[in-house]
Amino acid sequence: MTAPTCTFTRVLTKMEGCRYQMIGVRIIDGASGRPVPGVLVRLDGRDDRGWAPLMSGFTVNDGRLPALEELQVRRGAHQLMFDPSSYFAGLGAVAEYREFTVQIQVREIELDLRMAVYLNAAGFAVYGERG
Repeated sequence: MTAPTCTFTRVLTKMEGCRYQMIGVRIIDGASGRPVPGVLVRLDGRDDRGWAPLMSGFTVNDGRLPALEELQVRRGAHQLMFDPSSYFAGLGAVAEYREFTVQIQVREIELDLRMAVYLNAAGFAVYGERG
């Protein structure tokens, strides 16, 4: 069984001197409204050979992944894989999904991308904004 996938594609405008983009993620429990620590997040980049891992780590107490925000991302296809299973196990719940993937396509560099990810055991929602 493959993981559910959300795909965001946006053609970005070129800005002189910009070669990188920052991606920020904050994970929130959709039922309690609280940040979710301990979710495994992996960022992959795609090239001619396929997907290659760029970084991975666990969200901290504020639901963010600081190492991801420090990483500068180049143009191209990227995907973020989220695995909240250990978070739900700690709550004594079993999620309807084990992991999910969000794909983004950076054609030209513009502003940073920030995503809010809302989780509950039955599903998830991803909201993105540029800023």
